[in-house]
Amino acid sequence: MAKVIKILFYTFATIFLIWALLAIFLSQVGLETKRFNPLIIEQVKKYNEDLNIDIKKVKIYLNISKLTNPKIKVRSKDPTLILGNNKIELESIKTEIDILSYFKNNFIIDKFIIVTKENKINDLISIASLEKPSLIIYNIFIKEGYASAYGSISFDTKGNIIDYAFNGKIKDTKIKYNEKYSFKNINFEFSYNKKRTKITKANFNFKKIKFFSDEIYISLLAPDGTILVKGDIRTERNSINSNILTSLFENNFNFIKDQEITFETKNNFSFVIQKQKIRELKYKSQIDLENISLNPKNNLIQNYFDNYQNSILLKNNSVILKYENKNLNIKGKTDYSFDTSFDKIEYEINKKKNSYDFLASINFDNNPIKIKAINYSKEKNKKSNLELNGSYNKLQYKFNEIIYNEGKNFFKAKDLILDQYLKILDINKVSIDYLNDNDKQNKINIEKDLTHYNVTGKSFDSYKLINDILLSDSEKNFLDNFDLKEQTQFMIFINKVFLDDKNFSKNLIGDLLIKNNKVSSLKLTSDFENNGKFKLEIKTLANKKKTTSFYSDNAEPFVKHFSFIKGFTGGKIDFFSVKEKEHSNSILNIFDFKVKEMPALTKLLSLASLQGIADIMTGEGIRFNEFEMNFNNKKNLMTIDEIYAIGPAISILMNGYIESNKLISLRGTMVPATTLNKVIGSLPLIGEILVGKKTGEGVFGVSFKIKGPPKKLKTTVNPIKTLTPRFITRTLEKGKKK
Repeated sequence: MAKVIKILFYTFATIFLIWALLAIFLSQVGLETKRFNPLIIEQVKKYNEDLNIDIKKVKIYLNISKLTNPKIKVRSKDPTLILGNNKIELESIKTEIDILSYFKNNFIIDKFIIVTKENKINDLISIASLEKPSLIIYNIFIKEGYASAYGSISFDTKGNIIDYAFNGKIKDTKIKYNEKYSFKNINFEFSYNKKRTKITKANFNFKKIKFFSDEIYISLLAPDGTILVKGDIRTERNSINSNILTSLFENNFNFIKDQEITFETKNNFSFVIQKQKIRELKYKSQIDLENISLNPKNNLIQNYFDNYQNSILLKNNSVILKYENKNLNIKGKTDYSFDTSFDKIEYEINKKKNSYDFLASINFDNNPIKIKAINYSKEKNKKSNLELNGSYNKLQYKFNEIIYNEGKNFFKAKDLILDQYLKILDINKVSIDYLNDNDKQNKINIEKDLTHYNVTGKSFDSYKLINDILLSDSEKNFLDNFDLKEQTQFMIFINKVFLDDKNFSKNLIGDLLIKNNKVSSLKLTSDFENNGKFKLEIKTLANKKKTTSFYSDNAEPFVKHFSFIKGFTGGKIDFFSVKEKEHSNSILNIFDFKVKEMPALTKLLSLASLQGIADIMTGEGIRFNEFEMNFNNKKNLMTIDEIYAIGPAISILMNGYIESNKLISLRGTMVPATTLNKVIGSLPLIGEILVGKKTGEGVFGVSFKIKGPPKKLKTTVNPIKTLTPRFITRTLEKGKKK
């Protein structure tokens, strides 16, 4: 019995050893077979009839890791997938089957483990597009590159694909959308399954700029194909030519100089792709830019900064962009300079639909400012700051608030609306309090009431305004800065108005009505310290003609604006004009005044050998009882019908024309008062009444011509022994009026 047991033991031991050795052999060395070749080919054909696979050999291995459910591993080494001219070299295809089903010959393959070699990325896309045809479009733009992958494909009992998952690498890929957008040296690792794609360790070149990404996720959100894409992208510090950046945009950025720009960026983004449209786009970008030089030819900047030479240098630029729910937020700061000194700008912009809300703080500490329109200037190295708060769209700018501070100087505007051409459409309130370049305090408030504007203030320097009105050759005026669609009325009351360095008026009261951006009517009255009056009135008549009347008991602060008249004192001024379209007829009268120096007149007196009168002019001055000028203007041409001035020393009668900045042509007669008295005194009865019986000795008068460009006038003088009837008639008319 013992012997039988021993024989059975050795028999079972031998069998067990044989099976053990066989199991070890099958698990380590494997067994080559062709039994699975048709099955693998069949599975590939189920994926797509046009897809073939070249299987060189198949080995089976025993998987004894699970003794309760042992499996057979099936491995094909170096197979090749073939689709037309596209081939994918595989390193291996692996699968497992239940060992019992293998022996029963009813086994099925439920999963493939696939490892590819490095293949052309276009070949991989061509085969992948058999399941997702939309992928084939990428082959239009992908020009070169390689990919390798490893992963698994799961099948149902009928051999249909139910799931898959792959990891892999993309290497040295080039994508070219068009000549402008071309991406090179694209490299990244990826993991890919039915619901998600993850891209890691990505980098690529675009326009000589190296981009990097740590992670990009592409996730399936819904069965309809809606996917979520999110990730990051950045650049390390790069130096590139500015032309590379400007070439990406359709707009003309010729104000950016050709230069090297050093910058870096960090970006996070996410968006949803639904029905081939991008939705729910979000991103946050930080851009750091070292230096950039701009050269915009901006007249607006030149008007305020004398040191601006069509160049702005920006340094230490930092910009943060946030985009979410179709709203864009931009925050930034930079140092700017027009020369060598830098000031700071901080700003924030919010874009909602087609509107932009903005906040800005601009320092001008190291920049001089010159605002000629209001005769204000700020020296360099004097602290000042501008705060802006408003919004912008294609049609208009709205400033909720504008505040400028410089020491005790203060400017503030509230609810200012400008059109796209920077013309004022509306304004709610303006407050100014500053010392101007004439050392005069300007303190004015303009505030909108329900039906009109109130202009009030303690003091205002009007010298610059008067100078522009009297001396400007242009038809333009301050109303050209407005675009007021409706009738607008201004009620004016200012305590003190400076007319020049020493003259001022008080209690300026006015009523200004504007229609269609033109003065329809104006009434201004003010008082001088000596109880004199100042009056200005403009009326628009029913026939659309416009009349202007002006009277002042003090002519001096108005006449002294004309540089060719020196030492003007005293006098009263009376002016009246009628204007129709571009043509006006005017009469100017000045009474009881003295002129100390008038270069053109002094030269005439000297040429006429009337040196005694010339000496009086440059000494005490010559007194005139009356000056009258009749003239008309049409565009840039002033035609002087007559100028007649009469005084105790001389009388002048002249006419001619002045073409603005081109030509002056005047002719006339100048007669000393003694000669004039003698001639008039010789007239029967009238002469005796006008000048008495004694007429004086008398001297010859002169006729003269003045002609030439404004800065090169030529004067000629001829003596005369008799006066023209016109001269005598005008003198008699003046005498009768008196």
